Amino acid sequence: MKNNQQLKSKIIEFIEILVIATICSILFIVLGGGHRCLTNYAYSDIEFHLNRIIGLSNIINHPINYKVFNQIGMGVNYFYPGLMIFPATLLIKFTHSIVNGFLAFLFLLNVVSGIIAYYSLKSVYKNRFKATIFSMMFIFMTYRTLDIYRRFDIGECLAMTFMLIVFSAMYQIIVDQKNSWIKLAIGMALVLYSHLLSAIIVSIMCGLMLILNLKNVKSWKFVIIQLCKSGITTFMLGLGFLLPYLQQTRLKINPPFIGNLPSAALNMSDLFNNSLNNTLGDSKQTVVSLGIICLIFLIIGLFKKHETPVEKSFYMLGLFSVILSTKLFPWNLFQKHFALLQFPWRFLEVASVFLLIYGVSAVIDSKRMIFSLGIVGCTVMLFYSSVVNLENTAPAKNIMNESRIDKAMSYDNWDYFPQKAAYNLSIVNHQFFNAKGKPVSIKHWVTDTDYVIKLNSYKSSKLNVPVLYYYGTQAKINGKNTDVKVSNRGTVEIQNVPQNGEIEITSRYTKFARIGQIISVISLLGLMVLIIRNCFRTRSY
Repeated sequence: MKNNQQLKSKIIEFIEILVIATICSILFIVLGGGHRCLTNYAYSDIEFHLNRIIGLSNIINHPINYKVFNQIGMGVNYFYPGLMIFPATLLIKFTHSIVNGFLAFLFLLNVVSGIIAYYSLKSVYKNRFKATIFSMMFIFMTYRTLDIYRRFDIGECLAMTFMLIVFSAMYQIIVDQKNSWIKLAIGMALVLYSHLLSAIIVSIMCGLMLILNLKNVKSWKFVIIQLCKSGITTFMLGLGFLLPYLQQTRLKINPPFIGNLPSAALNMSDLFNNSLNNTLGDSKQTVVSLGIICLIFLIIGLFKKHETPVEKSFYMLGLFSVILSTKLFPWNLFQKHFALLQFPWRFLEVASVFLLIYGVSAVIDSKRMIFSLGIVGCTVMLFYSSVVNLENTAPAKNIMNESRIDKAMSYDNWDYFPQKAAYNLSIVNHQFFNAKGKPVSIKHWVTDTDYVIKLNSYKSSKLNVPVLYYYGTQAKINGKNTDVKVSNRGTVEIQNVPQNGEIEITSRYTKFARIGQIISVISLLGLMVLIIRNCFRTRSY
């Protein structure tokens, strides 16, 4: 009877937070201008990520989609995890509209983020009211809004949601001595499959959390065992992405933009002013900040006594993350090893999360409900103001519709190209070459899974195709398999080419990549069995 009452209570609790998250998600989209979230600003990644989303349509069997990224067979899925944005691809297929499908994904993302935020922080605060307030404020948080509306960095936005699972699990393991290694492993794997750079930043923060809580550790044996079990499980779950990634890097891949960390770090005065203005920037420039709410929490923490381990731990993490984003940190000493971080202000994603966790703990109280709800209202109004101010700077032609998105499929850059192919304009200009290295005109077309070449009186034994070469690339001549070689410009080269016929080029996962995927799936299934068994043992369902 008692178990039935507990189950009923948990169902009601879930429905309540689902309704709250749904209302917040609707407000987020309506106040944010609906489809105006798909606005192409200067230095936005919208074209890159839309190509990624659309290019995942056949990701289960074909890692490369030949219709996107200028139809040159760019293998971005090997290097940029796509699992967590795959629901956007499915929703686009379901709605038969890229705009409506993405808005449906954004709605779903906000609802899931609200629910995850609630349950993650409930385990930290031990207080439902504070967890609810955090959940609502998290959805409208300034840096998260910046990721969605200005930078269109969907991977980082996803990672911000899942890092809540990681940080709450770490806190439970270190401070509460609670058996949370499964929660930590799942959260870390979800961050990894969302955004690789965020996974590195989150790992750094977990190490720092451990250092800051040295005095709170009651049993080092317990903590070490929990972290080892979690680390091994995360590694096993992540092999589905890591093994293909590591294999393809053997081709010497051209990395993304490498930033100058000391110059890209923010001035403390700029960070303060930007946060005070609560701006996202304009159509020509991105402005990164904590936002005024998190800035206020940062200032409060400098003067208010930290009364609980939650406040002490997360405030110090937030403060250190802020320092890491600025020139106060000696980034010149770390340029060589951390250059791929690109911008030190990326640490503001974790700083915002930590300061919001601290602020809700320190300021929010169910006894002051009107005050607490007023802070939520202020957060929503600040969100609306910053988004409207941003959108008012962009001309209507920058708002992406179906036809403009189709044109965006010709987008390319040199990131993730084999280094042999990088900066070779003959590839992006779709130029074929014969065995003598002379340009030839060849009829060709593409599908999601194939690059098809039509031969008509071709007079050469070789054909250098403007399709990038990665491990797993396969080809057929008139329906029969043929060997594929890498050309001197890093593209696919076909041998023994007939005068007439058809060549089909496609991509498949290598055996090495499939091994990683199989290990990850088996690990996930094993983890699910363990979770179900634990639920029945403890009757915590």
